[in-house]
Amino acid sequence: MNDRMPVGIDDFQKVREGYYFVDKTDFIKDLIDSHGEVTLLIRPRRFGKTLTMSMLDWFFSAEKEKESRELFQGLHIASDGAGYMKHRGQYPVIFLTLKGVQNDTWQSLYDSFCLLMQSEYERHDYLLKGSLLKPSEQAYYRRILDLTGSEADYQVSLLYLSHYLRRYYDRKTIILIDEYDAPIQCAYDHGFYDKAISYFRIWFNNALKSNASLAFAVLTGVLRIAKESIFSGLNNLKVCSVMTRMYADVMGFTPYEIKKMAQDLAMEGALSDIQAWYDGYHFGDQDIYNPWSVINFFDQKVLDDYWINTSGNSILNQLMLSLSDEKQQDLISLLRGESISAMIREGIIYDEIGNDEDALYTMLLTTGYLTPISCEKAFGGYWCELVIPNREIQKVWKYGISFCGKKICVKQAE
Repeated sequence: MNDRMPVGIDDFQKVREGYYFVDKTDFIKDLIDSHGEVTLLIRPRRFGKTLTMSMLDWFFSAEKEKESRELFQGLHIASDGAGYMKHRGQYPVIFLTLKGVQNDTWQSLYDSFCLLMQSEYERHDYLLKGSLLKPSEQAYYRRILDLTGSEADYQVSLLYLSHYLRRYYDRKTIILIDEYDAPIQCAYDHGFYDKAISYFRIWFNNALKSNASLAFAVLTGVLRIAKESIFSGLNNLKVCSVMTRMYADVMGFTPYEIKKMAQDLAMEGALSDIQAWYDGYHFGDQDIYNPWSVINFFDQKVLDDYWINTSGNSILNQLMLSLSDEKQQDLISLLRGESISAMIREGIIYDEIGNDEDALYTMLLTTGYLTPISCEKAFGGYWCELVIPNREIQKVWKYGISFCGKKICVKQAE
């Protein structure tokens, strides 16, 4: 067993070869058994989204078949039987992360997106060899590589690449998109939301709706953008948010996993402190610990507020700046350790954020600053009882509330 903590390491191969790994490969089994055509996983920042997607890429990718042979030995998926392991290394995989597609103008953001697609096309440039592609398809492929394609060319770039890969491997393509919402959040912050949403809506729908070359797709993000805004007409979308039971334990650590980590690292005496500081999240029916903070604690052996330094959301800034007196009183109640009741509506329509009374609590829940202790399904959402999840986030609220742009008087909460 390797006891090095994978702080900031989100490549599955690197983690398996040199760091402590919490086995989440049951997710692969669940996908094989009952995946939706398109699955969207919504989790706060630094909860393991990119590492999870890298794990899927390393398992399914035909290009990585030789390299991945040893990576899954001894893990849950290997013990689940040959029926599951026969899927390893058998699919063409497109793995994109949109977290870097962020800039302060539409043109610069669009240029970053084109560079991302160019990089993925370069990774698969073996498709240009031989006669697999028709002359017109080769010309199109080279336009993407040369960055001379039109906006329309790039809108079908994901769709066309899935077609070419299916033709080459004679097997449908898996599409993995990490941080799908990053460009849309950035566009909203900088005033070109309408342009970005209309462009990426077409890009997503082209590849994910009625695509005969698609085996299945998995997307991750921090916010669930309303289907009407980004996935209009996409009827095959399975959303797994912090409110749903499906895949609830895929990201973040369960109490069992924390106990095993403490045993493996001979730090069982720290369990009560770890629970007080980093537990308290509730995803579906699962009790979840913040994975980023936990691995930092095991790495540094110091209790601290590790997560806040990695997280931020400018939409929260805007919501906090316009707090009503009632909402301020709610936040003071939270600081006192009390719960508040609120309606949670997960599908965010950015155009309506400023006028939506429920948007603040939805944002605070989705981004990890609050967690539900009870929820009831209600028309248009969930009626939830919300609390601050743990001591780490309590500390953030008390001493760093100005990160959201508005200082709440801490003395009122004491």
